Amino acid sequence: MNHERLKFIPVLTACLLVLGFLLVSGCVSVKGNVGPKGADALSPITTNSTNVYHPGKFVWHDLITPDSLASRRFYGGLLDWVFRENGDYIEIFNHGKIIGGMVEIKPKADKKAVAIWTPSMSVPDVDQAIAYVKAQGGKVVNGPVNMPQRGRVAFVRDPLCAHLAILRAKGGDPVDQNAEIGEWLWNELWTLHLEKSDRFYKGLGHYDSSIEGENYIILVKEGKWRAGIRKVKQNEYKELWVPVIRVADPEAVLDKIKRLGGIVLVRPRQGSASENAALIADNTGALVILQRWTYSGQ
Repeated sequence: MNHERLKFIPVLTACLLVLGFLLVSGCVSVKGNVGPKGADALSPITTNSTNVYHPGKFVWHDLITPDSLASRRFYGGLLDWVFRENGDYIEIFNHGKIIGGMVEIKPKADKKAVAIWTPSMSVPDVDQAIAYVKAQGGKVVNGPVNMPQRGRVAFVRDPLCAHLAILRAKGGDPVDQNAEIGEWLWNELWTLHLEKSDRFYKGLGHYDSSIEGENYIILVKEGKWRAGIRKVKQNEYKELWVPVIRVADPEAVLDKIKRLGGIVLVRPRQGSASENAALIADNTGALVILQRWTYSGQ
């Protein structure tokens, strides 16, 4: 995101009260193989190798879903995303550009289905990052594993139970560029413990600095704003990363979200929320923010 232009989305704490029926206290249990059965199936995160790395940058997103067909119907209908099966893995394309993937994990008979977007953070060394996560009280859920096309990756849980992947991508990270409509614009962590989360991620992502606001911290690396950490005050809320997708007009797609089986949790201008953003749950329950954003010169 452009440092000069960002006016971050206030999907405000007051509006988060509507999430009480979706979010539960404590750690979310995401068990089973988070990746596909064959590691060969995971595609590279860039079409062309860059051989350049940006530690702390979120370079990929995977949807863990109990129903991949339902998820494809939702995001295809909402954002015109196109999907391609690659073994057990489902690749996501936005106007011909690969931007993420889906992994289907069916819940056990006595367990609640879990749907969650999981971002991948670029790290200089996955094994050193794992040692850091463990030393700070986090946990390795899966991995590390070397994937022939993707690189070395591990799926971890931070000390407060938020899930993410750490990745050293084969061929380098994607270049920094403006997000197109339908692409990932931002990522923010919702946490009950702002300072603790800030300390942990500064170490994990090797961030150079941070910008502190009221109940919000922006993590900075190489002069770029890489992610945000938002403090939420309700004890019911689990720790989780919530991604932001750039759309032309969030208000214009609200009816479509409902028709596709999703839930509009916070509308633009609801309470003290921004007129440019909406918080939704997709048709399997995964949370995502839709935001209108204009770059300088556009």
